[in-house]
Amino acid sequence: MDIVVLLILIIIVLVVFKDTISIIYFLGIADIFMRLIHFIKELVSVPEFSDLINTYIPGSVVNIIANNTDGIITTIMNWVYVVIMVLFLFYLVKYLFKRR
Repeated sequence: MDIVVLLILIIIVLVVFKDTISIIYFLGIADIFMRLIHFIKELVSVPEFSDLINTYIPGSVVNIIANNTDGIITTIMNWVYVVIMVLFLFYLVKYLFKRR
């Protein structure tokens, strides 16, 4: 189910922004958001909050890939994820130096 929601959000971002770079930014932002929410969950350590986060928010994009694929497809998708995160880092650094 998580992968369906992620794919629908990617399609919405692509339709709204009409740019493939926006998908890279979206995946980077979504991954950071999920990791941040799980980090906050560990810091707060309230059982009800932890159960809510564990139920509805996956740990990261890599967890979504691992839970919904198997075998060589997982490996390929993980490498695609690595390439997307490298591109995300590249665009962030490029933006940082362009502002100077």
